[in-house]
Amino acid sequence: MAKPFKPETRNYCNWSVTIYVGSEAVGFYTKCISPNDTILCTEICNDKGSAWQQGYNLVARAIKEERTNRYNRIAIPLTLALLYVSGADEEDELGHQSRFRGRRAWKGHDFEILDLLTEDGLLEEQRNPQQIKSVVLTPKGIKQARHILKNLNLEGIEEFLQTQENRDDLIDGLEQDREHFGDEK
Repeated sequence: MAKPFKPETRNYCNWSVTIYVGSEAVGFYTKCISPNDTILCTEICNDKGSAWQQGYNLVARAIKEERTNRYNRIAIPLTLALLYVSGADEEDELGHQSRFRGRRAWKGHDFEILDLLTEDGLLEEQRNPQQIKSVVLTPKGIKQARHILKNLNLEGIEEFLQTQENRDDLIDGLEQDREHFGDEK
């Protein structure tokens, strides 16, 4: 007589992942429970190793999707506001009259603003700035950005800032190193 299968639980990225035997004792599946009690289950797999891997992959996809959603809740309204502020009125010519159509904005960052942020020490000076497509916020820039975000009334900002809190000590240490070694403008 075969021993009954005993479910086994493992912790993965703060999720509880438990392996079970499939219905009629055929195959295995995992049940994944998030810290906020979201439950996801995998399909039936032929072996335990595949079931574990499917469970871990399911958790990784859920975490990535949650991060993307959190980012979008903040980035979409901020991007819309930046496009509005940086845009100009767009009009159609209708005979002798103009008709307002909306606002036209460039799909990129204002490089003059990036230069001003660099001059203020909020962005790091880059070698060959024409070739670099990204910027690095300095500790001063990170603190200023966090201050601005804290004062905005947008859904998801508090949660986002909480995910970044463990970096505060690192930011302070980096800022002290820059002051000590004279790297900051």
